[in-house]
Amino acid sequence: MKKNLIILIGLISFFSCDDYLDEVPDNRQTVTTLNDVSELLVSAYSEGTYNFVEWKTDNVTAIIDNNQLDWMTENYQFVPVVSSESQDTPTYFWEQNYQAIAHANQALQGLNEIKEGDVSFRNALKGEALMSRAYHHFMLANVFCQHYNDNNKGGLGVPYITDPETSLKVVYDRGTLEETYEKIEKDLLEALPLISDAYYTGTGKYHFTKNAANAFASRFYLFKGEYQKCIDYSNKLLGNGVINTTYVRDMDVVFTGTSSTQIADQYNNIDDPHNIFVVRKESFSDRYNRGYRTNTAIINNVIRANIQGSADQRDLFYTFGTEALQQPKYNELFEFTTATTGTGYIIMTQLRGEEVIFNRMESYIRLNRLEDALNDYNVFATLRYDNGGQLTIPEIVNGFGGSNQEAMFNFIILERRKEFLHEGLRWFDVKRLGIEVTHVDVNGNEFVLGSEDLRKAIQLPEKALTNGIEANPR
Repeated sequence: MKKNLIILIGLISFFSCDDYLDEVPDNRQTVTTLNDVSELLVSAYSEGTYNFVEWKTDNVTAIIDNNQLDWMTENYQFVPVVSSESQDTPTYFWEQNYQAIAHANQALQGLNEIKEGDVSFRNALKGEALMSRAYHHFMLANVFCQHYNDNNKGGLGVPYITDPETSLKVVYDRGTLEETYEKIEKDLLEALPLISDAYYTGTGKYHFTKNAANAFASRFYLFKGEYQKCIDYSNKLLGNGVINTTYVRDMDVVFTGTSSTQIADQYNNIDDPHNIFVVRKESFSDRYNRGYRTNTAIINNVIRANIQGSADQRDLFYTFGTEALQQPKYNELFEFTTATTGTGYIIMTQLRGEEVIFNRMESYIRLNRLEDALNDYNVFATLRYDNGGQLTIPEIVNGFGGSNQEAMFNFIILERRKEFLHEGLRWFDVKRLGIEVTHVDVNGNEFVLGSEDLRKAIQLPEKALTNGIEANPR
């Protein structure tokens, strides 16, 4: 068993098998060519999911028939997850993201030391490494910090690691959330013009292509509250003017099949243009007989309540027992490491064309460009409702109340919730929109997460705290 090339003590405190590494911190595999760097970047993508955040949202409830493990319940009750550090937990997500960052940093160091090779290839590799570093820090910040806004940006960020480790004990400063975002943006903007699709085999969607980079920029600037920039980067994918259906999958076709496995494979088909960036993720979280799930009451409120006057094509759910309902979005696969044991994993879309569309629509509304948002929506809705599209602003106001802008905003946020059900994005909306969540367990006990609750910044793993990294306030 080879040991991990880069260990971030306090961030990653374990050794793992890796194709590239020998031992920590200095016996690293020699990186001497640009092809070596390219191979190293294959590992610059985290295998840890953030699916556990779905169990903190208003999309789920306690299912009496389901099997619950302690770490699932800890997420549901908004308390630190201390009972497990394995797949689908905050600790695993933290470790895997920093491991991906470590590989990106080693790739960047290798590029600095290698003097020969094609300049265009070198630039493309540098762009991918910088984009990976930016993306994984961004995801860490949005799980383990408060949402970025004027009230929170002076709060704690995450350690932003830019160099490979050369010592076994390093003291990490979290800095402020604003500083974290500044560093993410710096890497993002440096990477964008360097990214090239010319050197990927196949679809390239397991890497940061130009489309994936622009989709990430769209999300970054939406979350940062710079709405015109969100529109600008969304346009690089969607084009100027009203959208067409290139990046809107036909859900009526996707959700057609003889089994949940077939449907899930169709949903995450990497050959579809809608799935822009996909990653292999180690996960057991999508087993619908485990954990906290939607039930009929939630589905009635979220999916079946609409002002279109027709059926929603996303209304397809597989059931377990009497209550648990689940859309078939992921197909669990299994990699055997021995004859009888192994690791469950899924192929998970990280960035979707539909998300970019929703980012742009929300940004239009924030800037009071309501007709632009509605025009996009009316194209999108043709592939979501049996008789979708062609709504008017008065119809939306009649359904949602408030001013034109308020009604359009609440309408689009509900549609966004429907679109990304079971994909974890609702948690980031809970944080950035100040949504209160109340959970009730099978015994009737209530657990309330307030609109500005400090617990919306998930507590750092115990390993990180033990090694001196500052805890989130409580």
